[in-house]
Amino acid sequence: MMCEDCGIRPAKFHLMTIINGDRVERNLCPSCMARHQKQIPGIDFTNLAGILNSILESRGNDEQEQIDAEAQSCVCEQCGMTYVEFQKCGMLGCANCYQAFKTPLTSLLQRVHGNTQHAGRVPGGAHNGTSIRMNIDRLKQKLQRAVADEEYEQAARLRDAIRALNMQLERKDADIKVRPHERITTDGEGEANDNV
Repeated sequence: MMCEDCGIRPAKFHLMTIINGDRVERNLCPSCMARHQKQIPGIDFTNLAGILNSILESRGNDEQEQIDAEAQSCVCEQCGMTYVEFQKCGMLGCANCYQAFKTPLTSLLQRVHGNTQHAGRVPGGAHNGTSIRMNIDRLKQKLQRAVADEEYEQAARLRDAIRALNMQLERKDADIKVRPHERITTDGEGEANDNV
């Protein structure tokens, strides 16, 4: 659904105003909503995030209760471990348990870590551009979402950031390809010396 004010960006907010008994509803994008926020006196939007968070948490709790109820009956076919036993001891019985308990484990990881995909650090000795490639992949995912949401300005910024990281990666790869003993340096008088 597109914003009813600008007609350009997707609507993310539903604004309902009642003035003199007349109810007016509008679907607005974030920038048009910000403009309307300035025009509406007496409304405090600063706590809107807290209100929305509590609504989403209550919805999440209902979903979590349903997942927990379903998890109570989960049993691994290979080793016979139940999800209740896993909750008591904290260890899975076999590799097949990951598949058997996939839904409750995914929910558990989301609650505990805030994500279901590992996003740890790269080992100290690995200076081969791995972290740059990971950032490029992350930005490409954000770019796809921005294009799908028709947020073209954000998409352009992400595209530029990806290009910059690709250039940085190319420079890093070029530095790795030239071994230190193959580099030619100049001494103080400007003559080229071969460091062997």
